[in-house]
Amino acid sequence: MTMRRSLRYHLAGGLAALCCAACSLDIPYENQLSDPSAITSVTTARELLASAYDRLPNPEFELSVLSDDFTTTPLISRNADLGNLYKWQTQPLTNLALSLWQSYYETIAIANAVLERSGAITPQNDSEQAQLDAVNAEAKALKAYCYFDLLRLFAPDISEGGSHDGVILKEQFELGFLPRSSIDACVNYIRTLLTDAVSAKNSPETAYWISQQGIRCLLAELELYAGQYEKAIEWANLVLNTAGGYDLFSETNYQQLWSGDAGPESLFSRHTTTSFYLDLRYDTEKGDFLEVSESLAASYDAEDLRGIESIYLKEFPGETVGETMTMRCLGKYNRMNWDATEISCIHKLRTATACFVLAEACCLQGGHDDEARTAINEYLTRRKAQPLDESLTGDDLLRAILAEKQKEFVGEGERWFDLKHYRKGVLADWSQGNSDKRIDATDYRWTLPIPQEEYFYNENVTQNEGWPKIEN
Repeated sequence: MTMRRSLRYHLAGGLAALCCAACSLDIPYENQLSDPSAITSVTTARELLASAYDRLPNPEFELSVLSDDFTTTPLISRNADLGNLYKWQTQPLTNLALSLWQSYYETIAIANAVLERSGAITPQNDSEQAQLDAVNAEAKALKAYCYFDLLRLFAPDISEGGSHDGVILKEQFELGFLPRSSIDACVNYIRTLLTDAVSAKNSPETAYWISQQGIRCLLAELELYAGQYEKAIEWANLVLNTAGGYDLFSETNYQQLWSGDAGPESLFSRHTTTSFYLDLRYDTEKGDFLEVSESLAASYDAEDLRGIESIYLKEFPGETVGETMTMRCLGKYNRMNWDATEISCIHKLRTATACFVLAEACCLQGGHDDEARTAINEYLTRRKAQPLDESLTGDDLLRAILAEKQKEFVGEGERWFDLKHYRKGVLADWSQGNSDKRIDATDYRWTLPIPQEEYFYNENVTQNEGWPKIEN
């Protein structure tokens, strides 16, 4: 029961030893949140914040399964749980909702503890003050990141009305039985957190902490979601210009993302010491349960860097002796698993996100199609992909931009958020002609259920439409 669980979080155990100082948080944490006196310095505040980062969930795989990134292979019959998630069955969705709700709110609770207890720290010099400012900024940004994901997962899309119930906003590290705030109130709160956080000049040495640049990208995404297109354009341009412009999208930088390191294109990557996406594989002799959809795989140009890194063609024995079959395995993390490359980080925010925010916002703003095409074509040129046709305008241009976005982020969960946001508009035909159509645009399951563990003792919490509110 995330919002009512005991306040005595035991966080012993610490982060596992990381490979090298150049790509690690390099911070152990053995603090207990129940002991305020343990947070007495910038160092101990940073240690506690590290445990908040460690609690952040990784729903990228599950959200990709629920989108149209993948189609099933014959091996899916060997994994009923994954097959049922792919079919949008209610039980795996309920299980996923509980896991994500708990993890996001655990992260928020620890971030709240950092913010509350850092106020008692007295920096000894300007350097320590700057470090403390960075800790507080990251704690606010991490909270905002969690709330933004929670809002998009557990509330109706904002296009359906900002007065609908959003999520529970927990501002302090204390017991509380709070109702769900409206979507509009949640957006305003997230905006306040990020606006406060972005003022700190924070440029950490690694991508494992959220930097000022990452916060700008989050603000761009939030304003796009909220329909504040001019603000979204402003923040996205600031990200791109500060990063060095479109030349950042070089072949070397892109390949580095999928070679086990964060790389210059990463704005925020979560460190991991375990393999990622192993649930996709049946075994090394037979292949994967899911493969990249045929239409998506075929849409990449031959020289497109995104296709080279995202599609991993592998040969496996067929049904009969001597027969072989080619599987369109996902590349990226999955390819690293196949190639036994160590996965040290999971990318949460990438600079490419700002490029797509800019293009989408220009297109949606109206009268700025030229700017949208310029932005997306500058990016596509660096990815060695064909630029969009100059004749594309309006909804046709927006659909083309979203198609390119899927090619960039296939297997990273981004497509699910776009489908939910645009499924009743420009992506209304996203599953037409697909014999594997699994869910309609109006289906209630696009909004995940509030877990029973949350509302069981809190009568102020409402359940989402279509999902039952179990009373016992």
